[in-house]
Amino acid sequence: MKRSQIFLSPFLAISTLFFSGWDSMYAAEVADGNVALFSEFNYSVTSPTERGRDEYGTPLLPGCYPDPSIVRVGDDYFMVNSSFAFYPGVPIWHSTDMQSWERLGYVLNRPGQLDLPDGLRISGGIYAPDISYNPHNGLYYMVTTLVDNGGNFYVTTADPMKGDWSDPVWLPEVGGIDPSFLFDSDGKAYIVNNDSPDGPPLYDGHRAIHIHDFDWKSGKVTGEPVIIVNGGVDISEKPVWIEGPHLYHIGEKYFLMCAEGGTGPDHREVIFESNSPKGPFKPCRINPILTQKDLNPLRQNAVTCAGHADLVEDVNGNWWAVFLAVRPYGTEGHDIMGRETFIHPVEWVDGQPVITAPHEVLVPHAQPESHSELWNAQGLAKDAFFIRNPQSDSFKVDSSGRLRLKASDVKVTDHKSASAIGRWATENAFTVTATLDEFTPVYGEDIAGILLYQDDGCNMVLGKSLDPEGHDCVKLTAISKGVLTHMASLRLKSTLTPVKLKVEADGKGHYIFSAAEGDGPYRLIGIPIPASNISTSTAGNFTGTMVGVYATAKK
Repeated sequence: MKRSQIFLSPFLAISTLFFSGWDSMYAAEVADGNVALFSEFNYSVTSPTERGRDEYGTPLLPGCYPDPSIVRVGDDYFMVNSSFAFYPGVPIWHSTDMQSWERLGYVLNRPGQLDLPDGLRISGGIYAPDISYNPHNGLYYMVTTLVDNGGNFYVTTADPMKGDWSDPVWLPEVGGIDPSFLFDSDGKAYIVNNDSPDGPPLYDGHRAIHIHDFDWKSGKVTGEPVIIVNGGVDISEKPVWIEGPHLYHIGEKYFLMCAEGGTGPDHREVIFESNSPKGPFKPCRINPILTQKDLNPLRQNAVTCAGHADLVEDVNGNWWAVFLAVRPYGTEGHDIMGRETFIHPVEWVDGQPVITAPHEVLVPHAQPESHSELWNAQGLAKDAFFIRNPQSDSFKVDSSGRLRLKASDVKVTDHKSASAIGRWATENAFTVTATLDEFTPVYGEDIAGILLYQDDGCNMVLGKSLDPEGHDCVKLTAISKGVLTHMASLRLKSTLTPVKLKVEADGKGHYIFSAAEGDGPYRLIGIPIPASNISTSTAGNFTGTMVGVYATAKK
């Protein structure tokens, strides 16, 4: 079977396609079985903050939208992010001013474009997409790595607004991760990427940046790769994980910008220059050009882990950088949102770009008050996604705006595609409510309700289930690193009354759970649970916290 044909066959049974603000996404007539009927789901942030143009600690894209890549063509800006083992893949955004961004949907929005099979780790999947424009053929390119399941590939489109990206074109000659394109003014094109150094690594985390010639007319890599950076700015200091390379031709020089230090607190962005795309590249005089690593790690309201940047020139000739960073909720490094996209102006100093001045402090700002749904009568929201490739018959949104979610026998801890639909948490303080109109648990493990998900081993569920005596209840379960840490339940008075579920993140590192029957008052369930149980650093992931709905029932 060809790679471009992977994963098509399981989805041929899809009976109905709908447009939900994404490109064609598959809806389905829910097959026979236990079904959870949700009439409402609301995610709200209630800490309003006026956002100023110079508040560069404010995330440009709140939530788990890491590894941003940006391109401008005329008055249009397009940006993409990593999506890991969630489907659809590679969220894509559009703007005309770089301040307000419209969610277009996803680049990889068809099953044939993206294979995320059962067993794939959540921090596998899609890494560090790069978006670029080739003026010589009028096509946009998105190139990325499908980690653990195929390697590097690219897709193309003539118009990102339409969302009709091609099937993958695989790049077996390009190893490693984080490929990106440069379509040069002379008609030549190159791919730069992270890969192994020549010979055995000199230390743990020793990597190199390679460059390949790319023939855009044939769509193929040609010739042999050349290493243009070995290790990093100063290999004697044993810099780790040189990655995320972007090659720019600006004026008479070529600049190669990369991330160093891993994506934790030592993360930073560095830059090199050359008179030729293939080097030799030498470090620019000022490095790193972006970091927060030298600041007090115990500072309050920190922005940390800044790096993995991309540069863009706006229509007025000003330069900007988009990059990832983290807003932890305390001084211990735990976070809820994961790595978010930030923006900062670029200054040119002695002929080189600089993003942050030495010891410049990025100060976080909360987003304005907002309320959003996961679905409506037209279908799923643009920011909705699934864990790995979903089953073709798992859900349906009816004309009245209710979601019918089929309860799969796959549990959210099974390292498979559970019956779950979610979106990213975007603040340390938020509230999620859902109304479950119908669900009939038969076994004690059956449950339907709200899901907080970091990965298969770090998650929390609040939903309708059965208690040990077989009575209908609202049950809370919390799993951290594969271990059940919390369980509580509240017996229901009626099996037929709709159940309202609520999860509140208090902004100080705790989740609070409650439920109500019908129009009755909310009652607390269990005790507040530390958000650190399912934080990025606890799980050891590259992702944030998914919030959504979930249903499982034993067959």
